[in-house]
Amino acid sequence: MDTLQNWKQGRREPEGPAKVLLQVAAEKRPRPNPDRSLALSTARPGIGWWLMVVLAALTAAYGFATALIGPPTYSPDLKASFVARPWGIYPHAFFGGLAVLLGPFQFHRGLLRNRARHRKIGLTYVTACLIAGTAGLYMAVYSYGGIITNLGFGSLAVALLTTAGLAFRAIKGRDVATHREWMIRSYALIFAAVMLRIEIPLLMIATQGNFDVTYRIVAWSCWVPNLIVAELIVRATRGTAAAGLSVS
Repeated sequence: MDTLQNWKQGRREPEGPAKVLLQVAAEKRPRPNPDRSLALSTARPGIGWWLMVVLAALTAAYGFATALIGPPTYSPDLKASFVARPWGIYPHAFFGGLAVLLGPFQFHRGLLRNRARHRKIGLTYVTACLIAGTAGLYMAVYSYGGIITNLGFGSLAVALLTTAGLAFRAIKGRDVATHREWMIRSYALIFAAVMLRIEIPLLMIATQGNFDVTYRIVAWSCWVPNLIVAELIVRATRGTAAAGLSVS
């Protein structure tokens, strides 16, 4: 009753029992836990991410060796083409290796929260993709295996250039969600470098050592399934994964 009279008289600050009840309610109200928020934003990546990093690092090491050492690292069936076009294979191998190595770190939640570092890695990644894709498109014209591999590797190069370019355009327009989607597609395509080295030995076994057939198959199988999986991931996480991320 006293509280009601206070309010009628224009006193908005409660007194007596009402004030005590409000104080108790405030103490029991759940408060945000900054430690938990920090833990969520810097959560350790799972085994899938680490597996991707290991495979990317091994592939990148081979790419760097190809660019720095040259002919001793070439496959016998591909050596003639590579030796004849060092200005194509060297930038393709080096910058392709750099892109495949940097890509996983763009999907690390902790690094995503550090916007300055994320931008630097991302710009380096996109630049590497554009150089590797351009060199790859040139090399595809002369790729071993004829028109099937020409089209396969050529389509991969065009797709890589397109996705990396669209990812860059999206983030320049401050569209984080669209940027994320194109980056997923882009990395699925550059990850073809990893899948190619996994698939070739398996296909050589399946074709009883027929490198011609193997190379024609792998020109498509190293990247088309990757792109399908990437699209499934994009559609399954659309509208949710980019929540909480912004550009400043």
